[in-house]
Amino acid sequence: MSYVFRPCLLEMDFEAYVKYLLQRHDELNLPYSFAVKLGFLGSPLIFGKAMLIWNEEPYELAGAAGFVYGTGANQYEDRHICQIEVAFIDKAYRGTTLFLRGLQELLRLIRSDNPEAVQVQFWVPAGDTGLAGLLSKFGRLPGSTQSVVNELVLYTVVMDELETYCRRFGAA
Repeated sequence: MSYVFRPCLLEMDFEAYVKYLLQRHDELNLPYSFAVKLGFLGSPLIFGKAMLIWNEEPYELAGAAGFVYGTGANQYEDRHICQIEVAFIDKAYRGTTLFLRGLQELLRLIRSDNPEAVQVQFWVPAGDTGLAGLLSKFGRLPGSTQSVVNELVLYTVVMDELETYCRRFGAA
């Protein structure tokens, strides 16, 4: 399958991103009220970037991701941290190498847009068994940390290590 990874730059991209994720908000595995989820979905369009993943044949959305530079706790001034707010791939595309290709494209977008980013972080619900295998790999990367806060786990990964991980699995 052939995919197009496109950053959201135009109004039609923003609309497609928001519509796509709103239609799937129950599948995003975000343990928050709808209003809080909406904040996570929209914040990349204000404080960072968002990306759409299109399947070229048929031409349909296969996934989306969004991230912010900095953290809300530090009023987004700690721009060396890139926090992934949402990453989603439709179930029909999950058994493919699309995740690694999408991660690589996301890292390229981060590097080109904010060269000072050195750390990637993201939150997942504690006990999410569907992501356990993948997350354990990220957790073994040098410099990575995991910390439990309430019912969530914060993963932090050194950006260079994450890029090396992608190259090692042929995503480059």
